[in-house]
This record gives sequence, C-alpha cells and structure tokens, in this order.
Amino acid sequence: MSISGSFSNALSGLNVTGRLAEVASNNLANALTKGYARQSVDISAQALEGRGAGVRVDQVVRNSAPELTATRRLADGDAAAVDIQAESLARVGAAFGEATGDDGLFRRVEQFEASLRQLAETPEEESRQIAAVEAAKDVASFLNELSDQIASERQDADFRIAQQVETVNRNIDQIDKLNEKITRLSVGGRDVAGLVNQRELLIDEVAAIVPVRVLPQENNKTFLTTVQGQFLLAEEPVELEFTRSPIITSGMIYDPVGSGALSGVTLSGLDLTPGATGAQTLTAGSLFGNFKVRDELGLDLTTQIDEFAADLIQRFEDSGVDPTLLPGDAGLFTDGGASFDPTIVDGLAQRISVNALADPSQGGDATRLRDGLNAVGSGPTFSDALPRAMLDAMTAPATVSVTGLSGTKSTFQIVSSIASFTGERRTRLDAEASALISTRETLAASEAREIGVDQDAELQSLIQIEQAYAANIQVIQTASRMLEELTEIR
Repeated sequence: MSISGSFSNALSGLNVTGRLAEVASNNLANALTKGYARQSVDISAQALEGRGAGVRVDQVVRNSAPELTATRRLADGDAAAVDIQAESLARVGAAFGEATGDDGLFRRVEQFEASLRQLAETPEEESRQIAAVEAAKDVASFLNELSDQIASERQDADFRIAQQVETVNRNIDQIDKLNEKITRLSVGGRDVAGLVNQRELLIDEVAAIVPVRVLPQENNKTFLTTVQGQFLLAEEPVELEFTRSPIITSGMIYDPVGSGALSGVTLSGLDLTPGATGAQTLTAGSLFGNFKVRDELGLDLTTQIDEFAADLIQRFEDSGVDPTLLPGDAGLFTDGGASFDPTIVDGLAQRISVNALADPSQGGDATRLRDGLNAVGSGPTFSDALPRAMLDAMTAPATVSVTGLSGTKSTFQIVSSIASFTGERRTRLDAEASALISTRETLAASEAREIGVDQDAELQSLIQIEQAYAANIQVIQTASRMLEELTEIR
C-alpha cells in the first residue's frame, strides 16, 4: 500500500471513530432518558479501483423491537383505562365511607336512627328533639355533598377527555411534521435516529390515550391507526372531535343516537365512544377509562344515591308514620322543601333537605318530631308514638330496582348495598389495575433490555474506539515520518 493510501485509510478511520465516539457518548448521556433507544453506527469498507480505500459511516441506526414495542403500547392502554377507573372509585369510596368507619353515609344514618331511639325513650326532652333534627339534617347534607362529589368526578372525567383529545390531535400533527423531516433526510442519506426517537415518544403518549397500530412506510415514514383500524395519520392527520360540557348534572347522559346532553368522541364521523354501536368503539386507553367514569361508574353511583334519597323521603312522608300528614304533604325529608315527585328523581340526593317545619334554624319547631309535622298544637308531652313509627319506617322493607340495589330492603340494607356494590367494583378494578400495571412494567423492562442502553457495553465500546483512534493516529504518524525521510533522501 502506498503512503498516500495509508494516509487516506487512517483519515477515514479517524472520521469513523469520531462518529462512533459521538454516538456512544450520546448513548451514555441518555441512558436514563425515558423512551431513548440505543443508537449504533453502520460502517462499511470503501474501495477505489478495486483497492481498499478505508472505511465510511453508512448510517446511524436506532435500535428497535417493533413487536415488543407494539405489545407494550397495548399494555400501556389497558393499564391506563383501568387505573383511571380505580382511582375515581377510590375517591368516591372515601367520600361515601365504609360501614365500619367513623364517617360516611352509613354512620350518619346510624346516628340518626340512634337519635330517634333516644327521642322515643324521652320524648319530652327538648335537647333530644333538637338532636334528632340535627342528625336528620346531617344525613341530608351528606347526601348533598356526596352527590356533588360524584358530579365532580364526572365533570373532571369530561374535562380530562377534552384535554386528551387535544393531546392526541397535537401529537398526531407533530408526528406528521416529523414524518416529513425524517422522509426528507432519509432520502438524502442523513442521520434521522434522533428524530425517530422524538416520534416514538409522541406515539407512546398517543397509545396510552388511544391504543394504536403503527404502519411503517418507505423512507422511515409511519402511519397510525386505532386498534380497530381507523386512520389517525396517513398522508394527512385526522382529528378526533369532542365537545366538553361546562356543567354535568345527574340527569345528563351520553346517548349514541344523539338525544343525550353529553358529547361522545368521533373520528371522521365515526363514533368511537364506549357504549356506541359498531366495532370501531374504544376498548382501552385512558380516554376509554375516562368515558367509563363519566358514563358508567359515576352514573351508577348517582342513580343509587338518588334512589336512596327517594326511598328516605317516601318512608317519612307516609301518613301511616305521621298521621298529621295529608296526601301531597312533605314529610321529615323533602325534595328541596317539596314532597316526593317520582317523575324527578334525577338529582334528588343533591336536593334532599329536612322539612323547615321541624328545623329551629329555619323558624320551625323540633317538637314536631314528637307531635307531628302538621300538628296544630302541642301533643302529649310523653308521647313516643311518632318517634317509634319513624324507627319502624327505617327498618320496614321497601322495594328498590336500580343497578346494584334490586330487591326488598330496609334503609340500612340500601346503604350497605351501595357500599358493597362500590367496594366490590373498586376491589375488582384495583386487582385488575395491579395485574395490568405489572404486565406493562414487565414488557417495558423487556423492551428496555432489547433496545435500551447497556452502560457497561458502551464503556467497553469507548475503550475499543479509543484504541482504534490511537492506531489510526499511529499510522498517520508513521506515514509522516516516512515522508520526511524520503524528503531528506532527495
């Protein structure tokens, strides 16, 4: 080999080792960066007129494991869908309280029952009359707060849906722009590994919200569809559409035929909302989870506490309990001051209140819990008939027929059924979320081992690169000395 050939080979080697060192250093610097995949350098030998002419960098390659990444992304969506529901039920369950706890609806009903029992023992005691009224007010105000809490959960879910739709649309638009850059640079033979890394992170974020399938195209371009096959990105981005509801009340629902007050999410005119008809509806992802909170979990709980409020009002406005009541008169518990109307049960838990006639803070008289709400004057001081009739009303069986509560139940049994229904559903979701998160973490760890950075291997690679760099420098130095000696001979 000629001296000039040696120079050429060594210089090409320096160029390649420099690029190798740059990529290895970048790998080490990003070893703990979320979503970063190891990059490697493809090199090949150069030839000139059939002779070796050094080496060259062909391309920088981003490690990938498409099948493993696709499976992990599906696991992300599954875990996100269930985790959101479990978290929402945990918050509502904490607000509702446990039957064995010191707080919550069961305990308040129990305290009301105890106050009536004490009043029945000493009906002449003013303090016990007032205590019974206050205990009844505590039940009503707690139902008001619980209804607000559930409405807030539904409202928050609707808000998160709007945010996530915006995130998906923004990410899809950014992925489309990255596609253009990656394609243009790939055609020119330029390094696109960094841009591909950015695109993969954006796809990860989309996949956790709406599970997707990635369709590789020429020149490193990527198309995206939902798992059900609807395009989110082809030659042009396709936007999800959703209308946020500023306020959600208990009677507001999503109806796939369009008669409901709440919005669904659509893509190119197709309804993807869980509960809609058709095979294109969402079945996983955090968007799916938020729709389940808004349209199923929250709605079921709202219906249950509204039914409990309706049952409570009806038990105490029965003339068999309080003989002073006429048909249409409100009892101890009222619908915002009015008697029960079976046509407007929606939102009743938010409106339930104690009859002002018995509430001293509203100008009423607590003795009416002894004498009757519509009594025209004071009754027998030691009469326990009304308090005991109210106690009997609480334990009397009544028919209820809503989700999770169907059957003949007493007041306490209705509360226990709501707590059990919520608790069992929460336990099931917690267990499912734990299993799915564990699966997701296992897949993520496998993916990281496959495409992530092995810091020990990168350090060893740097040592080898340093040795190769030193060898090329030595070749250049030797060739330089040879040229100097040849020059001196002449």
